[in-house]
Amino acid sequence: MRIRKGLAVAAGTLVGLVFIAVVLVTLFVDPNNYKDDIERLAKQQTGRQLSLEGDLHLSLFPWIAIEFGPASLGDAPGFGDDPFVALKQARLGIRFWPLLTGKVEIGAVRLEGMNVRLITDAQGRNNWADLSTSTPPEAAASATQSNTLSTASLAGLEIVDGAMSYEDRRDTSRKAVRELKLTTGAFSNGKPFDLSTSFLYEQSGGFAVRTEINAKVTADLESNVHLIESPEIKATVQGSGYPEGGLPVSISAGKATFDVGHDRHELTDLKVELTYRAEGLPAEGVPVTVRVAALQADMTAQTLALTGFDLDAAGAKVTGQLSGKQILDAPQLTGRLTLTPLSLREWLPQLGVAVPVTRDPAVLKRFAFSADVALSGKSADLENLTLTLDDTTVKGKVGMTDFDAQAVRFALDVDRIDADRYLEPDKPEDKSGSAAAAPIEIPVEMLRKLNARGTLNVGEAVLSGIKFSKLRLGLDAHDGDVRLNPAEATVYGGQYRGDVGIAARNNTARITLDQRLTNVDFAPLFNELFDTSRLSGKGSFSSKLAASGRDTSGLIKTLGGTLDFSVSDGALEGGDLWYEIRRARALLKRQSIPARTGPERTEFTALKGSATVADGVVTSNDLTMAMQYLRVAGKATVDLGRSTIDSRIEATVLRIPAEGADTAGMQELVNARIPVRITGPLASPKALPDVEGLIKEQVKEKVKEKIRDAIQDRLRRALGGQ
Repeated sequence: MRIRKGLAVAAGTLVGLVFIAVVLVTLFVDPNNYKDDIERLAKQQTGRQLSLEGDLHLSLFPWIAIEFGPASLGDAPGFGDDPFVALKQARLGIRFWPLLTGKVEIGAVRLEGMNVRLITDAQGRNNWADLSTSTPPEAAASATQSNTLSTASLAGLEIVDGAMSYEDRRDTSRKAVRELKLTTGAFSNGKPFDLSTSFLYEQSGGFAVRTEINAKVTADLESNVHLIESPEIKATVQGSGYPEGGLPVSISAGKATFDVGHDRHELTDLKVELTYRAEGLPAEGVPVTVRVAALQADMTAQTLALTGFDLDAAGAKVTGQLSGKQILDAPQLTGRLTLTPLSLREWLPQLGVAVPVTRDPAVLKRFAFSADVALSGKSADLENLTLTLDDTTVKGKVGMTDFDAQAVRFALDVDRIDADRYLEPDKPEDKSGSAAAAPIEIPVEMLRKLNARGTLNVGEAVLSGIKFSKLRLGLDAHDGDVRLNPAEATVYGGQYRGDVGIAARNNTARITLDQRLTNVDFAPLFNELFDTSRLSGKGSFSSKLAASGRDTSGLIKTLGGTLDFSVSDGALEGGDLWYEIRRARALLKRQSIPARTGPERTEFTALKGSATVADGVVTSNDLTMAMQYLRVAGKATVDLGRSTIDSRIEATVLRIPAEGADTAGMQELVNARIPVRITGPLASPKALPDVEGLIKEQVKEKVKEKIRDAIQDRLRRALGGQ
């Protein structure tokens, strides 16, 4: 009992002595007397000038606390005269009594007006490297010190009007955090505390983000694993390309775990919300929400796993998952993304985009896709793509292999598509032909920049009214040279093969066409292509043409090359050549005009010819047409710019059809050569016998007969004949 009482007395005496010492130090020791010593010691340790401009205030009970300011620490040599660190006022302290038992309890720390300047000069040197090497090795933290830190506590941290800037003089870029405010609750190792902060981040070019953060934080200094629960971040992004007043962004999460020791981190229940506003968008903006169920990052292995990805942009929902590798050195993301089917007619107006007026109002009601995605800092690829547009399905791959070169590569298979359904409805004047269509400009600038290569296969297609099947199209475009090859398709029972080139290096485009149609049914082709039913029959057509111009009008005016065609067992609708010959004969003989007995058409067994093209004018000198009763040969000129034809042909009567009227009286036409002229617009030309030419021909024959009779008469008389 005496020993215990003695120990108690000794302990009480010791405490009393310590108390008396604290009081004496507080009363009789002025820390300002040691300012010069402190500044000199800082100079020795750091090589920099420490300036303590304000008074030092010291208290020892119940806290060992010091309060000072203003103060600054000079910058490294060669980085200017402005201080490396400056502050207006600081206060920090340690609770006195726990120190006696080896515990560290830090009081509330307050830093006001702290400003830190970080600089990298033009040679790559920075202004903080010397500080990291100024501490002597023997002063490095030991395991014992680490254990001390793990048992330390902090009553709270408050930063008011803080700032930090980073200037890189190699590229003159600048980044800064200003208006920093930070407050925390009491910190103790492994126990949660509240954290609240706000600041303004700025960088060169006018980009800025104003941010507010609130969260509950648990720091475990022993395991070096730290937890942030229910973080809420509100930010406003400002700068070029963002709406006036900034873009508000809200970010929240369930929790974030940072395993600093193993450099592995995880974020769960991430949610990002924003409403994008810009010119052309609805006044209320476009709502965008991104959700991620879990995000895991291993910084040592440089891997990333993102599961439960869900993007909602004004009702368009994209879901999937992504994984990443080399996320620090050369980020690469891969995964699968799916767009839930949506109606473009309902979705586009939510983006401020007017739904185009289409020939078929039932289109643009279903759009969806899914694809394997591969993203990097230089490229983006979609593999195993399946895209649905109404009743069209597209499969294959497409991507941009080089962002800088904008190099697009693709290989797509389309089951069927009627492109005409998506075009604007025909205008009344276009149908009637009362107004000429305006020339279509060739997009030279766009073609010059186009960098694309790939193939497109279509099972069935309707383009400009023409029905194709088994369409195969290859595209190779770069440096202003565009080539469509191969271009192949089955069209109206026949085959199409083409090679189309476009040179757009200059202000005008030069187009070359090498095309061939074989065994094609011309009736539906001409009906869809030229809106005319004047020609029917099966045959072939080939052309090698070239033209230059800024628009379609210029192309037609400069069109040149060659072409040939051959059609069998067909007809020219809208004109009956045999009837017109009968009609012309009746006029010559001053007989009554015969009645038409059949349709207004001219049937033929073969029609063929070749032509040259110069400056948009097609000239053929070898037109031939074989018919049951006639043989036709002649010349034709077609002015594509004016859409007119002027043809002069000669019809030779082979025989008179037995079923016709006045068959016996018309036998005189057998072997007669009858000139025929075909003139007028291409859409509705007129084929009429050349009556004037026919009269001249008959006059010639009569003159020849008279001359022949006169010669024969003179010969008889000269020979003494009767």
